[in-house]
Amino acid sequence: MTSAASSLTIDAPVCRYVELDSFTDTLPAQVLSDEERARAESLRFPVDRQRFVAAHVALRQALCAYTGLAPAALTLATGAFGKPSLAGHPRTQFSLSHSQGLALIAIGGRGPLGADVELLRPMPDAATLAAAHFTQREQDALAALPAHERDHAFLTCWTRKEACLKAIGVGLLMSSQSFEVGVVPDCRSVELPVAGRTLVLVLGPAPARADSVGSLAEWRHTEARVQASGGGFEGGPMRPLNALQGMAEARCAGGIA
Repeated sequence: MTSAASSLTIDAPVCRYVELDSFTDTLPAQVLSDEERARAESLRFPVDRQRFVAAHVALRQALCAYTGLAPAALTLATGAFGKPSLAGHPRTQFSLSHSQGLALIAIGGRGPLGADVELLRPMPDAATLAAAHFTQREQDALAALPAHERDHAFLTCWTRKEACLKAIGVGLLMSSQSFEVGVVPDCRSVELPVAGRTLVLVLGPAPARADSVGSLAEWRHTEARVQASGGGFEGGPMRPLNALQGMAEARCAGGIA
């Protein structure tokens, strides 16, 4: 592998999908934290509670397998902006996302990870959402596509934005129009301007599925910016896609878990 190719790889040896509606627990729901159980109970519909619990139990199973720790030894801490981490194991990076009955889990040992997944579905308001959350070049690229390709391209761009925000852990506090990810599932380096610095991430697709779109991002390093130009937390925040559509909350990882 060339150094250029290596620089665009994401260290996520664990990267898997979980079918939440058919998930069979091997860990009791009691292994979840008080906060996780409270969040599950706050969900209005039983199916959403079941999927939330299944996703978080599946994450703990994956972390146990990756670290060799017993379930009781896993303690998930939450950062200032809601990004979870494994207490006492700073080199174990992970991210969890779910969209309705499908979850995506990524675990690695290098830089902070962000994962995001969305089920493929018609997006009649894609142009409106893109105008609010995508860069002008991303909007133009989306509009230039044949109509039958736009839903997939929109969700590709959306999950790529979300994966980057989850990797850096600021979630809703940063404008999604302040950085460019594109509408195709390529591998690339992405620069995010935050508080006078440039955060450099590697971005790429999750394993392909016919029914969904998934993206992964890994925060590699931070560079000082010669001249800060209002980047970082300016502009409108990127609101959860499913909330905008009046659907159940489906963001469950990285910045919001």
